[in-house]
Amino acid sequence: MSPPSHRALIDRLAATLPTLGGLRLAGPELRPAAVAVLLVERDGQTWVPMIERGATAPTHSGQIALPGGGADPDDVDLIATARREAEEELGVPRAAPHLIGLLDDVPTPTGYAITPVVAELSAAIAVTPNPREVASWFWVPFARFFDRTDVEVMGTRHWRGRAWTMRAYPFAGHRIWGATARILEAVVEAAGGPPRE
Repeated sequence: MSPPSHRALIDRLAATLPTLGGLRLAGPELRPAAVAVLLVERDGQTWVPMIERGATAPTHSGQIALPGGGADPDDVDLIATARREAEEELGVPRAAPHLIGLLDDVPTPTGYAITPVVAELSAAIAVTPNPREVASWFWVPFARFFDRTDVEVMGTRHWRGRAWTMRAYPFAGHRIWGATARILEAVVEAAGGPPRE
């Protein structure tokens, strides 16, 4: 299945994503966190910047991820967390991303409840990664997550009575999997693409 054009994708997400929240997970075993799903139009396609976490990252070191992290006490909400993390990790000014909406929280085995914050970012905004937090970064065409012909099914994950399929997406020598893949699949589903399950 092919993704819609960039403008159609943004319009569809704006119509389907709740701006003020989705399903928020809570519990003593979960720490609130947020990631920024930054959708950028480049060469007529939608692209997403991805990072490889640095070796000194406190959790998930070396993994491919969206910019993001745990909520700080000074963050007014999880949108602010995502904006702060995008600035700290990729040098994206906090006011630059245009908020589209939030997806349902995604739990991780390491005890985070991740709120995906979906935003459009102008291609004119320079990405300048912080080498203390980011080992490397790269662009992934959003179309990659509409295509499941070359994915590795890693099994089924169970959490609070729900089960879902875990997939890994190879791209340019990288492997996008876990919560990051799950979040990108949720964006695809919200845009009218294949469902996650």
